[in-house]
Amino acid sequence: MPDSIKYLPEKNSYTRSILVVILLAVIYILENLPNTFYIDDVVFTYIIKPLLWTGVVAFIWFMPHVRPKARLRHRKVIYLWGFIFGLMYILINIAAGFFEGIGKSPYSHSPAGIITNIILVGSSLAGREFARSYLVNSTTKKENYFVFIIIALFMCITSFSVNKYRDLKDFESTVQFIAEYFSPEFSQNLFASYLTYLGGPGASIIYLGIVEGFHWLSPVLPNLKWINTALIGILSPIFFLMIFNSVYSDISQKKKKENEGTAGWIITSIVSIAVIWFAVGVFPIYPSVIITGSMEPQIKPGDVILVEKITDMEHINKLKINDVIQFKRDGILISHRIVDIENNENEGLLFKTKGDNNSGPDTDLVKPQDIKGIMKKIVPKIGWVTLLIRSNNEISLREVLF
Repeated sequence: MPDSIKYLPEKNSYTRSILVVILLAVIYILENLPNTFYIDDVVFTYIIKPLLWTGVVAFIWFMPHVRPKARLRHRKVIYLWGFIFGLMYILINIAAGFFEGIGKSPYSHSPAGIITNIILVGSSLAGREFARSYLVNSTTKKENYFVFIIIALFMCITSFSVNKYRDLKDFESTVQFIAEYFSPEFSQNLFASYLTYLGGPGASIIYLGIVEGFHWLSPVLPNLKWINTALIGILSPIFFLMIFNSVYSDISQKKKKENEGTAGWIITSIVSIAVIWFAVGVFPIYPSVIITGSMEPQIKPGDVILVEKITDMEHINKLKINDVIQFKRDGILISHRIVDIENNENEGLLFKTKGDNNSGPDTDLVKPQDIKGIMKKIVPKIGWVTLLIRSNNEISLREVLF
């Protein structure tokens, strides 16, 4: 039978897709049942679950093949780009970690622990990506983002435990969960769905395998604020998808000039990474969302200020009255105006600060080592979403005097 006939869409493929969805739903239910069939949790987690996911791979493997869109000769290029994007994601996180801090991994790194984690995570990853590939490629033969989004949502929803959803007690916790966990996971799943559409399960396994492998196997991990973790998790896969869409168009259309295509995706890659790094504070100027009204009317809650980092005493000595500086106090970033500068015999330069909207100056003087940067520009209102997802305990009302 010719390949062109063998791989044509079948009516039965939709029925098989429903069976795959049911299979994934059953595994999800089993994972979240308390005391599943009275089986020991360790046995279920480390033996039965890997067997279940291996069974998913076998079930899909022996079903009639559903070919991804990309031709076989392009498959290696797609795998290579999956590998590159995985490395890019790790490098972005590491670069951000150098500025915010690196912490010790909470996972076991003994030989037994590494092997156990590889079996547990690897079997789940393989099972989910084989299922994703079958669902994507059996339901669409065109670049249909509606299908990608629906499948990405399903895979995203089933990646969180039922207890995670039960913890959502109010609107604020729900919004923060969506921003911190759900949206980054959805972005990853959307990009993975596009990879499987073009290159089958191998492409997304390579990409997610590198990302998950670093998370589970690296002895140290970036210790980022959750808002920066969310930004990287949301923006990176979306930018990767945009870049890869352009790259695949170049390699699949012979009429396009190779040099023009290459230049295009290189520029897009550089700009994409630059935007992400800027958002998480890698560059000398970084964005910061204003939460309180202490600097009104010039700076309002929800505005974003662009702050130039201060890294040495030469910058400190250039600060003058009326400059708006950002400094850290009790783990909180505060942006207030300098109203006086004192030269203490024992402590050196000290800065008296005040919020424009506050009735009096801040109680404590600011030391040079606590100053993070000086405000350079105000971008109105673009940070208002952060006001919804910012945890209450990140803002100390005692810092705002009236």
